[in-house]
Amino acid sequence: MRFTGLSDDLDRPAVDAFLSAVDSAMNSNTLLLKVATDVPVTAENQRQVLHAYLRSGVFEEMMLAADHRREWYFLSEPEEFGGLPNERPLIREGFLATTSPLRHAAFLARLRWMLCEAFSPYGHHRSPALAEQLVRDFVHELLGQDGSTWRFTSVKPDFLRSTGYYSGEEPLHPVYFDGSDSDTATFIHRGLVCYLLLTNGSP
Repeated sequence: MRFTGLSDDLDRPAVDAFLSAVDSAMNSNTLLLKVATDVPVTAENQRQVLHAYLRSGVFEEMMLAADHRREWYFLSEPEEFGGLPNERPLIREGFLATTSPLRHAAFLARLRWMLCEAFSPYGHHRSPALAEQLVRDFVHELLGQDGSTWRFTSVKPDFLRSTGYYSGEEPLHPVYFDGSDSDTATFIHRGLVCYLLLTNGSP
């Protein structure tokens, strides 16, 4: 199975506006990846495709590129800031990344939840009206006029290392998830194109 990164397509104002709003509301290092596969992704093979992608070198490259593009440097500090190489790979050993289907309406509700209801340590929730606009513009940019033709899946966020903030485990860098309800992973696909939306909202 082969994967081709398409994240350069995501350099759009509506996408950045939504991701930045989630960053602020959830105190998250929100990342969005876009990738093409060489086999059509279906409800039957989506977990197999997702797992193959997560284990691929393309996923790691895309994560680091997205981290740098959004200027988080959460996964690797730039050398000019004294950054040191992290342990590799990014993926956590023994992950399950179990999947649960989401209806289109539930997917939209999840995006609104990120902006209006998820834990917001600094009280930066967006108003319902603004959240609705941000979600609508974001989804239109990603999925076009009829988003219901796409498939949406919630993924158990256990495939990237934890900061240990809630579990007390010793972190092995690079880390991403925190172990709270603000850790989310959403897999979206239609045909050969997939998106992976990640949040790690933290105190």
